[in-house]
This record gives sequence, structure tokens and C-alpha cells, in this order.
Amino acid sequence: MDEMIKLIANVGFPIAVAVFLLVRVESRVTILTQAITELREAILVMPREQPQVVYPPARTPVRDGL
Repeated sequence: MDEMIKLIANVGFPIAVAVFLLVRVESRVTILTQAITELREAILVMPREQPQVVYPPARTPVRDGL
């Protein structure tokens, strides 16, 4: 009987801690997944602006003697 209590104490506690942490992490992963989905939808409906490209003035070759 004493060995059974030691076995439960040695194995049961780490299992309980692991289950507790997995449940906490799982709920946070669910919340993060929902936030990422909402962010994706917000990005998709954002109006897109065309980038304003500013080209430098054209360089003309300089001819000697003209």
C-alpha cells in the first residue's frame, strides 16, 4: 500500500501539472487563433492604395564638342 501511494505521488503530480498546463495553453491558442483570423479579415477589407512611384529625372548623355 505504501508503494502505491509513492507511485501515485511520483507519477500523479507530474501528470496533473501537465494536464493543467495543457488546458491553459489550449485556451490561449484558441484565443490567438481567433485574433489572427480577425486580423486577416481586417487586412483583406482594407482599401489598397497604389504606391506612388517617383522616378528620378532622366539623365541625358553629355556630348563633348557640341
